[in-house]
Amino acid sequence: METKKVTLTILPHNTVVTIDAGVSIADALLECGIVINTPCGGKGICKKCALKATGELSQPDNFEKSLGDSNRRLACRAIIEGNVTVLANSIREYIHYPILDQAHTYGVAVDVGTTTLQIAFVDLTTGNVHPEITLLNPQRRFGHDVITRISNAGNPHIAQKLTQLLTDTIISLIATTCKLSQTDFNNIKAIAISGNTVMSYSFLGIDITPLGTYPYTAPITTFDEYSNYRPFKNIFPKSSVYVLPVVSAFLGGDFLGGFATIYTKGYNSFFFDIGTNGEMAIIKTDGSIIATSCAMGPALEGMNISSGMTATQGAITHFMLQDSTLTYTSLGTPTGLSGTAIVDIIAILLQVGIIDSNGVIKNAIPEKFKDQVSLEYNNGIKTLKILNGITLTQIDIRNVQLAKAASLAASRILLKEAGLTEPDINTVYIAGAFGKNVDINNFTRLSFIPHFTNAHYDAVGNTSLQSAIEAIRNEHFIQSLAALKKNITTIDLSLHQEFNDVYIKSLNF
Repeated sequence: METKKVTLTILPHNTVVTIDAGVSIADALLECGIVINTPCGGKGICKKCALKATGELSQPDNFEKSLGDSNRRLACRAIIEGNVTVLANSIREYIHYPILDQAHTYGVAVDVGTTTLQIAFVDLTTGNVHPEITLLNPQRRFGHDVITRISNAGNPHIAQKLTQLLTDTIISLIATTCKLSQTDFNNIKAIAISGNTVMSYSFLGIDITPLGTYPYTAPITTFDEYSNYRPFKNIFPKSSVYVLPVVSAFLGGDFLGGFATIYTKGYNSFFFDIGTNGEMAIIKTDGSIIATSCAMGPALEGMNISSGMTATQGAITHFMLQDSTLTYTSLGTPTGLSGTAIVDIIAILLQVGIIDSNGVIKNAIPEKFKDQVSLEYNNGIKTLKILNGITLTQIDIRNVQLAKAASLAASRILLKEAGLTEPDINTVYIAGAFGKNVDINNFTRLSFIPHFTNAHYDAVGNTSLQSAIEAIRNEHFIQSLAALKKNITTIDLSLHQEFNDVYIKSLNF
């Protein structure tokens, strides 16, 4: 059946475009090159995408009604059903773009995560790196994980749309930054992309379906021939595009580049890049490397959690328990939970007996916590209400359990394949924005990884973005990654006969 076509009018510039009905305002604006930040992933809890809109839209839900104005809608929630007019400059909160120097040249480093994008401008004149732009990956409408996107990409139209969404969003962010700073597009000299294999392929328009089909191989692992990638060359004519090489179908350039930033011989170490895909490696004392990856889902990035959101304004970032009192830190007035806060609160609820080791919410709240945590049933689902508005449901806890079971099982199998035991590991590197900020004690209490009793823990931050920055600064970096890749032995968990059994045994906290 043919999709209904409708008209979208964007004020104040009176831009009129024809779009498909049935999409959100946020997605429709993205199609027009207007990027809106939606840190709660469309749940409606952060209200950062509120704008003025009139016309044939879906009926406002309770989140939108709370705005108090029938003409103010949430771009992530309001669905376009017919002709619509939006006032684009009425958006509550814009993306914070860096200010560039018109006389300088720049490289742009991009970490293309399954859930989030992070973009940093590298001043090639001074060497300084501007604070990064962070927003959700626009491909999420076609699936929160790579497996779903691979499945959807079996439709050539969707595969093309996945590429277009990614490239158009990155181009729009770079172009908008340049325009706001009145910087010539010719000043953009390099664009470096670091992502998992599916994201790198999708960015370049390479067919991603073989990555999800047995025997799960990546037919292309280096991307030197894409340095003049046309979508970017057309807009930024003086730029070259560098895409970090990948190891395999599920060990991408984000892993390889990030791993290269910490790779040191001489002792047993464990590297874990935490994201929607958990990528990990063990370096043995002889310098040999064994690596694998697991599907963790977006729970630790707040995307399939009822009150989850990215770590932006409004997010609770940490919970603490002090003398039976639940306290927290947040980025402004609390509206949702970041991944680090989700780990904290589950660890605390486990500690005080509100949930058990199976992850089950108990039927009664201990008396001393009743004024801080209440138990409700929403559509028959047990729901803990925290701070009068933040929720944590039984399904939320299960989603975290699935993530932690995947990472713990993968870690255990990796250790076994490396011929090592938990006490043999000397250093644990935790990578990713989540890993940089997580409370390691709570993280290990929930058993996301084995208990490495003799190890020093080092939170190394977003090594994927760091590696993209290094690719801009160091012309030999990508070549060095190709050499490092040859030393890596990979373990495919989908083919490992013990994985399912170990996974089931790893579900409990």
